[in-house]
Amino acid sequence: MSLRVTQVLLGLSLLLNAFALAGFVFHNWLEPSHPPFAGGRPPPQQPGQQNRWPNPLETLAQDLKLDDEQRKAVQPLIDEYGNTRRDRWRDIGKIREAMSVELQKPAFDMAKIDALVDQMTVLRAEQQKQNLRAIEQMAAKLKPEQQAELHKILAERYGGQGGWRGGQGGQGGGQRERGPRPPQ
Repeated sequence: MSLRVTQVLLGLSLLLNAFALAGFVFHNWLEPSHPPFAGGRPPPQQPGQQNRWPNPLETLAQDLKLDDEQRKAVQPLIDEYGNTRRDRWRDIGKIREAMSVELQKPAFDMAKIDALVDQMTVLRAEQQKQNLRAIEQMAAKLKPEQQAELHKILAERYGGQGGWRGGQGGQGGGQRERGPRPPQ
């Protein structure tokens, strides 16, 4: 092998190693952390732990600036909603895993895939209905001006002009511009 070819190969090897090292540094020290979890579902939230996908009712309670008395009144609703939501996401995760298994097979079984898509659609529709029922229960415990603000927030979030994390005072704080997040 000629000297020139050896130099080119060594240069390419050095460049590849530099990119690998840069990726390692970025992944471990610069990239914002996001915990891994199966099925695309949020992990169970431990007391005092910040969850990647906050409970939408909790976000609404923060946005509406509930006082201590109101917070105590809606906390059982928020907790019950969070537990049910977590269970539903667990079920959706199982369906996603089953879908993944089906899609990895050499031949598509569209009957099974269609059934899985239908199951996921039903679970997501139930989640949407549960969101609105829980919000309705929360609205009953709000002051009139907070109810007006709630309707304004809902119009923005469900109307596609915000998102659960993009509203005022939400978890995302509007730091990143994103398209609207469909209600879950």
